[in-house]
Amino acid sequence: MTQRIGNVVIIEEEPEMECELCHTMAETRPYGPGGCRVCFECAMKDEEVTKRNFAKFLDGESAEKLN
Repeated sequence: MTQRIGNVVIIEEEPEMECELCHTMAETRPYGPGGCRVCFECAMKDEEVTKRNFAKFLDGESAEKLN
């Protein structure tokens, strides 16, 4: 499980979960629109949002909300 302990972020393999965008079972991360859990393929559909949400995750902030 990916977790933040103080200023340290530990990124580990995640168990398969349902992607909140395409609904396939895959390893997901909370970097999608509004912090939804997305698979790699869906994360790459909008790389800029994924990069911003990953950076916010590293900084301990909430994911970006999209309209």
